[in-house]
Amino acid sequence: MLEKSNYQHNKQVGEPYSIINGHTRHQSSQMRFGLRSFARVGSGVVAVYNLMILLNRAVPLSDATREIYIKAKTPLGIFGVHPLKVFRYFSSHYLPVNLDRNFRSFCEKFEPGFCGIVFCWTGRKFFSPIHSFAVENYNGKIYIYNRIANSPRRYEYHSVSAVTDPKSFIVGYFINRDEFDRF
Repeated sequence: MLEKSNYQHNKQVGEPYSIINGHTRHQSSQMRFGLRSFARVGSGVVAVYNLMILLNRAVPLSDATREIYIKAKTPLGIFGVHPLKVFRYFSSHYLPVNLDRNFRSFCEKFEPGFCGIVFCWTGRKFFSPIHSFAVENYNGKIYIYNRIANSPRRYEYHSVSAVTDPKSFIVGYFINRDEFDRF
């Protein structure tokens, strides 16, 4: 029931048609996920939405929000998207996305042509909020989308290992866009 009323509300907010950076400043911050606003818990949905754009599989944000709420929410969406359940969304869309819970391993596998999502703690493990963002390895540079919740710009790094502190890393999802585009 909650996802239906939120879906109607989110449709009225309006759909973005491009990558979202700074989800707390973006128009989408007014959307709802469970009992909370995107400004509070929307980074997980925004990361999935941005990844779908990077894969040339753009979906309306309100549709993605509703489906992710059903498949990967924390209780009533109070804490946003469950980092280990978002895999269900990818599976339902037949996306061959890989999951890695080891930061070092994730960095080693994240080669040129790959894109994905990183979930990490913003402070002390288990006692701080979780933030997530989309990441791509394009022409040897690492680009991060929605890296900082209130910054409207894309961030650039020279290696994926510089993206976050290994101690704050929870899980990373990745897909080889070049291989995926061939299907």
